[in-house]
Amino acid sequence: MSCGLSSTLWMHSFCVLVGGESMTIAKYITPITHLGLGASTVRCGLAHSRELCETCPHADGLTSVGYMGYQHFPGSLLPTLTNLKWLSNREDFFPFLHCFCGPTLKTLTLSPVAWSVRKCVAVASLAPSCPFLEDLLCFGAEDSSMQAISEAVVGWKKLEVLEAGPVNERALTHAASLQTLQSLRFSASSDLTSHVLEFCSPDAVIEIVALTPSYLQAFMQNIHFSIQYLHLRCSLYDAAFPHLFFSHLKACVVHPEKLTWLSLLVGTTSKEDISNESIVLTSLMLHPLLSFKGLDYLDLGQSCTAHMDDTFLSELALSCPGLSQLYLGDQKVWLIAPLLTFDGVASLLKHCRQLSSLGVFFNATLVSDTAHAAPVDAVSPKIKNFLVGASPIDEPVKVAAVLSFLFPNATCISHCIPEKSPKQLQARMKKWESVDKMFGIFVSARKQSWEQGWAEGKAAAEKIIIA
Repeated sequence: MSCGLSSTLWMHSFCVLVGGESMTIAKYITPITHLGLGASTVRCGLAHSRELCETCPHADGLTSVGYMGYQHFPGSLLPTLTNLKWLSNREDFFPFLHCFCGPTLKTLTLSPVAWSVRKCVAVASLAPSCPFLEDLLCFGAEDSSMQAISEAVVGWKKLEVLEAGPVNERALTHAASLQTLQSLRFSASSDLTSHVLEFCSPDAVIEIVALTPSYLQAFMQNIHFSIQYLHLRCSLYDAAFPHLFFSHLKACVVHPEKLTWLSLLVGTTSKEDISNESIVLTSLMLHPLLSFKGLDYLDLGQSCTAHMDDTFLSELALSCPGLSQLYLGDQKVWLIAPLLTFDGVASLLKHCRQLSSLGVFFNATLVSDTAHAAPVDAVSPKIKNFLVGASPIDEPVKVAAVLSFLFPNATCISHCIPEKSPKQLQARMKKWESVDKMFGIFVSARKQSWEQGWAEGKAAAEKIIIA
């Protein structure tokens, strides 16, 4: 091989030195002509941005070697490479990305900061170089990369994991047809036509990212899912939460009773949002969720569920008795008074006996001494975590007593109120921290009382038997 530069350096096992950056696979410097001596042993590669002088003191004056040597290799530079993390953003390096993508490559990670035409061309033509790729992770992909990534995706027939930004209808259709698919994460795109895309991947975890719930709702009108796992993510709230959002969600899931995992996560909440009633989810809006009877996991923890009432929570419990994890408005701070009370929580616990983790934004204010009124059939020994968000609370001692009765095996009671909060939230935070401290004491006291009662009862029974 003639590369025209005898002083070109590589690192053995290997740190591939390329211009002002290094692709670290390595430790010892060798001439490029010796690359083949150890390349067959390399399994994992990392290409990243770093000044050349920091990694190789003998590389002073070395200029870009990519175009002078790579084109002469008949195949992949590292024929046994299975995992490549290409973290470099240098545009002039992308044309020889394919030199590291051989038939053994299984996982490829790309994370360019900006997508130029040159980068897109390089990515779009990758599939023939690594036809057996299983995992493509392209974090931070943007609209300008959609066609390039989509073109590459349709060339891979054995994809198991695809994490990308926007992809076109052709790529989604291809992904939907793959029997190997295990995980798909993509951004909702307006590229879909009026043709409804049928997506049947019952074992795959599907995650859809969109700017706002309304944008996501529009996307859902063009797709039908036959799936079990669905994650929905939005970066921002709309001015008002779409009233028919969950109706459209129900309509796009072909067999709603087979969906077992559903989450809706909405991103940054401004100071105005925490008291904005236009983004609150009501019982009427959430009613379509009752059709998802097979749910095991439901996460609405980042949404404001303040207008969900006890009646709806009871209906949800009856419709989805197999829930093991449930989160309702517990992961963000809200200043809107919740309609849910202890009665609704108790009703939920009666019917959802598989719950192991529960988060709920509710009114924890007790109007009377209900410490002994909590129903025995609501006691939930399987629950290990109980999260209360920023729930209103009045009397910590009474609340701790009730919760210690309902959750005898829970490890803690958690809130989400930050240190720097309005005064009314500061008071809630202190009360919930008091509840958490007292909770363990109450649980321990109940256990000791039960053990003492059991011992006394057993002794009395033995006396009766002897007599």
